Amino acid sequence: MKQALPKYVLALLLMPSLIWAQRSGSPSTTTSPNQIPSKASNSAKTPNSNAGTSSFVERGTWAIGLTTTTNSGIFGGFNLRKSWNKNPSRQPIIGLDIVNLKDYREFTSPFSYNGRSYIEGKLNNLLIVRPEFGMQWMLFKKSSEGGAALKGILATGPSLGIKIPYYVDVSYLDPNSGRTIIKSIPYTETMANSPTGRSVIVGEGGYFAGSGDSKMVPGWHLKSGFDIELNTIKRNYLSLEVGFIVDVFQNPVEILNQTSPRSVYTTGYLTFFFGRTY
Repeated sequence: MKQALPKYVLALLLMPSLIWAQRSGSPSTTTSPNQIPSKASNSAKTPNSNAGTSSFVERGTWAIGLTTTTNSGIFGGFNLRKSWNKNPSRQPIIGLDIVNLKDYREFTSPFSYNGRSYIEGKLNNLLIVRPEFGMQWMLFKKSSEGGAALKGILATGPSLGIKIPYYVDVSYLDPNSGRTIIKSIPYTETMANSPTGRSVIVGEGGYFAGSGDSKMVPGWHLKSGFDIELNTIKRNYLSLEVGFIVDVFQNPVEILNQTSPRSVYTTGYLTFFFGRTY
């Protein structure tokens, strides 16, 4: 009995170690740590996948345009426009046009001085500012594979005409000093019986040379046209608009000498718009 007692004591001391070794070596019935992150990652991927598949909803557009008209040169002015796409078939728009309007009977004088020219008989420049509100209707939508869309446009608003005297540079002989002087004067003074009136026109002056003597002529306008929205990349916006504008002013505006002043001016226009959707 005295020799067997140490064996039992040794067995009692080793039993906790054996039980712990058996538990650590046996397969666990609970979820492994490697599986828990995979579930978390799957749940984390779900909202990302939904966000990736969600399409961009276009709320509207901002655009700036460069325009040419039948009553202007190659560059007739520029435009600003904003639209809202609450209704896919009909969108309200607001815009601002700033254009230079000319009389269709204007012609460049055949006489020039050192290659400079001027408009024969022109009395005033007419700058028009047109704030407007209107509507555009979807006529043909873009196909699923891309392409162009066609919209019809109808807009109206006030026409703020700014009548600026047309200035020319003249060369004349100063009777006091006997020297040749070049001066910028209104074209109306070249027709007067004065020292500058008996001068030689050497070319036109600056467009805003007579801005200090400009006068405001209020009016109203109506615009109708077609807008061709081109296929773009990402959120860029490109379109080509062609149409017709009627300006009606409160008072007749005289642009050329020896022609009847008019209150109604009609204009065909072509505008290239570029901007962004939001």
